Amino acid sequence: MSKLSSLHVARPGHRSRKERRIEHTQELQVRTTRRRRKYGTRAGVIVGFLAAMVVYPVMGTIAPYANAAEKLPGVVKGQAPTTATAILGAGPQFESSDLPLPTVDDQSGAILTANDVPIASNLLPNCNPEFDPNMSNGQLRSDQLCELWVAGQYLRPDAALAFAALNERFRSEFGTDICLSGTYRDLASQYSTKATRGYLAATPGTSMHGLGLAVDLCRTHASGVYYSWLSLNAATYGFWNPDWAKTSKYEPWHWEYNTYDAY
Repeated sequence: MSKLSSLHVARPGHRSRKERRIEHTQELQVRTTRRRRKYGTRAGVIVGFLAAMVVYPVMGTIAPYANAAEKLPGVVKGQAPTTATAILGAGPQFESSDLPLPTVDDQSGAILTANDVPIASNLLPNCNPEFDPNMSNGQLRSDQLCELWVAGQYLRPDAALAFAALNERFRSEFGTDICLSGTYRDLASQYSTKATRGYLAATPGTSMHGLGLAVDLCRTHASGVYYSWLSLNAATYGFWNPDWAKTSKYEPWHWEYNTYDAY
């Protein structure tokens, strides 16, 4: 065999292992340098952003008030103030008030009862608050009742005048009168109601309707904003939606005049 055949002859385009390793090392160095520059640039941007948005404003706010505690009331220069004094100062100074106390005439919101004399109403000019208290349930005479602004709807005079006052305020709020579906019921009407409504109706002769002290509202005024308003304001005029009408018998339309006199 000749010497030429035993020698390794480099072919064109062929690189030795050493050359490839050197080239690979150079590529890694280039990549590392680029990566460092990339992250270094980002870090510089972030640091600059934090300095501009956080450090400078905070320092600029704190520096002018470095000695502000000394200017607070109750703080003496050279003496360390308490934490509360440094933060809150010496406390508020209250000035005396010479405002007069409200008189009885200035007070409002009192609930009307049967012992109060209702004021006259423009809606019920012919309703006389003086009436004979001797009455039987469902057998009230015409002089013991006042007709409301709705034809055929009656209440006892004191309840009628109080309800008329409530209605005037209701009308100023909503621009309409309180809608009524039932008021006084004579004994015959109570029996008829009991026959049609069963347990939902009171035993004839015991109904508050039979005393002219209860009203049933139209369903449209017994819910929503109207019911909410009445719940807040009706008691001022002596009317309330009884507890039983909110639980065992749900009747949001049923309202009674707040009196416990036995007639």
